Amino acid sequence: MMKYIILVGDGMADLPVPALGDRTPLEAAHIPALDAVARHGVVGMYWPIPEGMPAGSEIGNLSLFGYDPRTTFCGRAPIEAASRRISLAADQVAFRCNLVTLEDGVMRDFTAGHITSEEGAAIIASLDAALSGAGSVRFHPGVSYRHLAVVTAGPGASVEDLVATDCTPPHNIMDQPHQAYWPQGPAASCVAEIMRQSQGVLAGHEVNARRAAAGKLTATSAWLWGQGTTPAMAPYREKFGVSGAVVSAVDLVKGLGVLAGLEVIDVPGATGWIDTNYAGKVAAAMDALSRHDFVYVHVEAPDEAAHQGRADLKIQAIEDFDAKVVAPFLNYVERTGEARLLVAPDHFTLLSTKGHYGDATPFALCGAGVEPIGVAAYSEKEAARTGIELREGYQLTERLFREDRIGFRV
Repeated sequence: MMKYIILVGDGMADLPVPALGDRTPLEAAHIPALDAVARHGVVGMYWPIPEGMPAGSEIGNLSLFGYDPRTTFCGRAPIEAASRRISLAADQVAFRCNLVTLEDGVMRDFTAGHITSEEGAAIIASLDAALSGAGSVRFHPGVSYRHLAVVTAGPGASVEDLVATDCTPPHNIMDQPHQAYWPQGPAASCVAEIMRQSQGVLAGHEVNARRAAAGKLTATSAWLWGQGTTPAMAPYREKFGVSGAVVSAVDLVKGLGVLAGLEVIDVPGATGWIDTNYAGKVAAAMDALSRHDFVYVHVEAPDEAAHQGRADLKIQAIEDFDAKVVAPFLNYVERTGEARLLVAPDHFTLLSTKGHYGDATPFALCGAGVEPIGVAAYSEKEAARTGIELREGYQLTERLFREDRIGFRV
């Protein structure tokens, strides 16, 4: 029986970097496994971010799961809420709640120095205890700096107003003055007040005191963004006729798995950073393939490194992804002869801006029934040279599942 594997190197794609000799990190990295996928199959460009939609992982991963973001997307935070089995009432809107470091009027760090999950949970518990008294907001802990706030609509802020408020993702404004990016729109005062009140709670928090004593960045504010209500998604068995599993450290990707009716596997030590448990994630995904037709493995580290503007760490993250994730699955495909492997970023994350960028993005696909096109390497430039483009990004995954033989005509 055919097996299907999607490996996502979050934010791997980039533009040429002067410090890397005008090469991209993919071109500068040593990636023999990704190059082998290219040689044995098809390399091309797909558009994970539809025109007019924000270039973010919520949109890009929806496309890679095979859903049209234009008809499915209802906000990032409710997807993450689904991963934690948080049900939203009809009058509630979920917000992503980052713990961030604001310093001298600047967004110093959208991760609060990659605060640990244990430290983050303690801070979120304090925010919930201090600010949930009126019942209009509740805080829910997540992983590291990534948490949730669920806001209940009221006389001054309807569900529609909360959803329509413009809230900037904090990772898009690293090292920039933050005040201009505070919430704007119909419920801006409500959302901004929650953020302001959080700063008073965090100012004297014991977690921050310990971090400061250790010379680490502190969490100075909650930052709300990515809000929405629960989306409706057809389950994978109904949509593609397959069962599957998701392996990721990121609640967003886990939530998409829950909403798609897939098994979501939690791996101890999966952090979403370069110290993640690669071996554990691969072992869990391989085990899932013994029970399911499909597995989706997501690695966050390249994106996180790019948001920090660290070319060295982005290259390291890409090389780790290649050696520790792509290589064992490529071996599985070659050994079994009855599997297909799709590798792709969900969007560009640029070292030059430390932010996301929506454009045609390189993919590589090999395995059973995939006709090789004779490309020697995997990179943005090599993918563009093939002339293969899928303007509707979600159709890449549709083709993975639905076509007996996959060939691309230029």
